[in-house]
Amino acid sequence: MIKKIIFFLAWIGIFTMSILGIGYITMPQYFSTIDTSSLIFKAVVFNLCLVYVCISILKLLSNFSKEKDYVIKNEHGSVHISTDTVKNLIKEILSRDSDIKGLKIDCGSKRNKYYVKLNLDMVSNNNLSNKTVDIQNLVKNNLEQKLDLKVDYIEVKISRLSIRKDSIE
Repeated sequence: MIKKIIFFLAWIGIFTMSILGIGYITMPQYFSTIDTSSLIFKAVVFNLCLVYVCISILKLLSNFSKEKDYVIKNEHGSVHISTDTVKNLIKEILSRDSDIKGLKIDCGSKRNKYYVKLNLDMVSNNNLSNKTVDIQNLVKNNLEQKLDLKVDYIEVKISRLSIRKDSIE
Protein backbone atom coordinates (compact mmCIF):
# COMPACT_ATOMS: atom_id res chain seq x y z
CA MET A 1 0.00 0.00 0.00
CA ILE A 2 2.84 2.39 0.81
CA LYS A 3 4.38 1.75 -2.63
CA LYS A 4 1.11 2.77 -4.27
CA ILE A 5 0.95 5.98 -2.22
CA ILE A 6 4.54 6.87 -3.13
CA PHE A 7 3.86 6.06 -6.77
CA PHE A 8 0.72 8.23 -6.68
CA LEU A 9 2.60 11.16 -5.10
CA ALA A 10 5.39 10.83 -7.67
CA TRP A 11 2.92 11.07 -10.54
CA ILE A 12 1.16 14.03 -8.90
CA GLY A 13 4.59 15.72 -8.71
CA ILE A 14 5.32 15.03 -12.35
CA PHE A 15 1.88 16.26 -13.33
CA THR A 16 2.37 19.47 -11.28
CA MET A 17 5.80 20.10 -12.81
CA SER A 18 4.44 19.64 -16.31
CA ILE A 19 1.54 22.05 -15.72
CA LEU A 20 3.96 24.61 -14.26
CA GLY A 21 6.25 24.15 -17.27
CA ILE A 22 3.39 24.72 -19.71
CA GLY A 23 2.33 27.75 -17.71
CA TYR A 24 5.87 29.11 -17.70
CA ILE A 25 6.19 28.76 -21.46
CA THR A 26 2.77 30.16 -22.31
CA MET A 27 2.56 32.89 -19.61
CA PRO A 28 6.13 33.81 -18.55
CA GLN A 29 5.07 37.14 -17.02
CA TYR A 30 3.68 35.26 -14.01
CA PHE A 31 7.03 33.58 -13.25
CA SER A 32 10.48 34.93 -12.44
CA THR A 33 12.26 36.19 -15.50
CA ILE A 34 14.96 33.91 -16.82
CA ASP A 35 16.28 34.47 -20.31
CA THR A 36 14.36 31.79 -22.12
CA SER A 37 13.43 33.77 -25.15
CA SER A 38 14.70 31.32 -27.73
CA LEU A 39 12.03 29.47 -29.63
CA ILE A 40 13.96 26.18 -29.47
CA PHE A 41 14.09 26.28 -25.66
CA LYS A 42 10.38 26.97 -25.46
CA ALA A 43 9.53 24.21 -27.94
CA VAL A 44 11.66 21.60 -26.14
CA VAL A 45 10.27 22.46 -22.70
CA PHE A 46 6.71 22.59 -24.02
CA ASN A 47 7.01 19.19 -25.74
CA LEU A 48 8.55 17.59 -22.65
CA CYS A 49 5.74 18.97 -20.53
CA LEU A 50 3.10 17.65 -22.94
CA VAL A 51 4.69 14.21 -22.82
CA TYR A 52 4.63 14.25 -19.01
CA VAL A 53 1.00 15.39 -18.95
CA CYS A 54 0.01 12.55 -21.29
CA ILE A 55 1.96 9.98 -19.25
CA SER A 56 0.42 11.26 -16.02
CA ILE A 57 -3.11 11.07 -17.36
CA LEU A 58 -2.56 7.56 -18.76
CA LYS A 59 -1.08 6.32 -15.48
CA LEU A 60 -3.80 7.93 -13.40
CA LEU A 61 -6.49 6.29 -15.52
CA SER A 62 -4.92 2.84 -15.81
CA ASN A 63 -2.43 2.09 -13.05
CA PHE A 64 -4.57 3.00 -10.08
CA SER A 65 -7.49 0.84 -11.15
CA LYS A 66 -7.99 -2.47 -9.39
CA GLU A 67 -6.93 -5.66 -11.09
CA LYS A 68 -9.84 -7.33 -12.81
CA ASP A 69 -11.22 -10.31 -10.97
CA TYR A 70 -12.28 -13.59 -12.49
CA VAL A 71 -16.07 -13.46 -12.82
CA ILE A 72 -18.38 -16.47 -12.72
CA LYS A 73 -21.85 -15.65 -13.98
CA ASN A 74 -24.91 -17.74 -13.22
CA GLU A 75 -28.71 -17.29 -13.11
CA HIS A 76 -28.54 -15.63 -9.66
CA GLY A 77 -25.91 -13.02 -10.53
CA SER A 78 -22.15 -13.04 -10.64
CA VAL A 79 -19.31 -14.06 -8.35
CA HIS A 80 -16.00 -12.18 -8.42
CA ILE A 81 -12.91 -14.20 -7.52
CA SER A 82 -9.76 -12.18 -6.90
CA THR A 83 -6.32 -13.14 -8.10
CA ASP A 84 -5.16 -13.42 -4.48
CA THR A 85 -7.84 -16.04 -3.83
CA VAL A 86 -6.62 -18.12 -6.76
CA LYS A 87 -2.99 -17.76 -5.59
CA ASN A 88 -3.89 -18.82 -2.05
CA LEU A 89 -5.74 -21.87 -3.31
CA ILE A 90 -2.77 -22.88 -5.48
CA LYS A 91 -0.42 -22.43 -2.51
CA GLU A 92 -2.67 -24.60 -0.38
CA ILE A 93 -2.83 -27.30 -3.07
CA LEU A 94 0.92 -27.39 -3.66
CA SER A 95 1.90 -27.10 0.02
CA ARG A 96 0.86 -30.74 0.46
CA ASP A 97 3.61 -31.85 -1.92
CA SER A 98 6.83 -32.54 -0.01
CA ASP A 99 8.95 -32.15 -3.15
CA ILE A 100 8.08 -28.46 -3.56
CA LYS A 101 10.08 -26.14 -1.31
CA GLY A 102 9.77 -22.67 -2.83
CA LEU A 103 6.81 -21.35 -4.79
CA LYS A 104 6.09 -18.16 -6.71
CA ILE A 105 2.75 -17.77 -8.46
CA ASP A 106 1.64 -15.41 -11.19
CA CYS A 107 -1.86 -15.70 -12.56
CA GLY A 108 -4.46 -13.63 -14.37
CA SER A 109 -6.16 -13.29 -17.69
CA LYS A 110 -4.83 -12.09 -21.02
CA ARG A 111 -6.96 -11.90 -24.12
CA ASN A 112 -9.86 -13.65 -22.35
CA LYS A 113 -7.66 -16.63 -21.46
CA TYR A 114 -6.76 -17.42 -17.86
CA TYR A 115 -3.14 -18.36 -17.18
CA VAL A 116 -1.16 -19.66 -14.22
CA LYS A 117 2.64 -19.43 -14.04
CA LEU A 118 4.42 -21.35 -11.29
CA ASN A 119 8.08 -20.92 -10.36
CA LEU A 120 9.20 -23.81 -8.14
CA ASP A 121 12.15 -24.93 -6.06
CA MET A 122 12.11 -28.72 -5.92
CA VAL A 123 13.84 -31.49 -4.03
CA SER A 124 13.18 -34.74 -5.83
CA ASN A 125 14.55 -37.97 -7.22
CA ASN A 126 11.56 -38.52 -9.52
CA ASN A 127 11.12 -37.95 -13.24
CA LEU A 128 10.72 -34.18 -13.69
CA SER A 129 8.54 -34.27 -16.78
CA ASN A 130 6.03 -36.54 -15.06
CA LYS A 131 6.16 -34.40 -11.92
CA THR A 132 5.47 -31.14 -13.80
CA VAL A 133 2.60 -32.73 -15.73
CA ASP A 134 1.17 -33.97 -12.41
CA ILE A 135 1.46 -30.47 -10.94
CA GLN A 136 -0.26 -28.95 -13.98
CA ASN A 137 -3.11 -31.46 -13.81
CA LEU A 138 -3.46 -31.06 -10.03
CA VAL A 139 -3.71 -27.26 -10.26
CA LYS A 140 -6.03 -27.29 -13.25
CA ASN A 141 -8.39 -29.91 -11.81
CA ASN A 142 -8.58 -28.25 -8.38
CA LEU A 143 -9.26 -24.80 -9.82
CA GLU A 144 -11.99 -26.21 -12.04
CA GLN A 145 -13.59 -28.19 -9.21
CA LYS A 146 -13.37 -25.59 -6.44
CA LEU A 147 -13.75 -22.31 -8.30
CA ASP A 148 -15.24 -23.35 -11.65
CA LEU A 149 -12.24 -21.60 -13.18
CA LYS A 150 -11.23 -22.75 -16.65
CA VAL A 151 -7.45 -22.44 -16.90
CA ASP A 152 -6.19 -22.21 -20.46
CA TYR A 153 -2.45 -22.19 -19.79
CA ILE A 154 -0.32 -23.49 -16.91
CA GLU A 155 3.43 -22.92 -17.08
CA VAL A 156 5.69 -24.66 -14.57
CA LYS A 157 9.27 -23.45 -14.25
CA ILE A 158 11.72 -25.16 -11.95
CA SER A 159 14.15 -22.50 -10.79
CA ARG A 160 16.15 -24.71 -8.45
CA LEU A 161 16.41 -28.48 -8.37
CA SER A 162 18.05 -30.46 -5.62
CA ILE A 163 18.43 -34.21 -5.40
CA ARG A 164 16.66 -35.71 -2.41
CA LYS A 165 19.12 -37.36 -0.04
CA ASP A 166 17.44 -40.41 1.41
CA SER A 167 19.00 -41.71 4.58
CA ILE A 168 20.35 -45.23 4.17
CA GLU A 169 20.56 -47.22 7.35
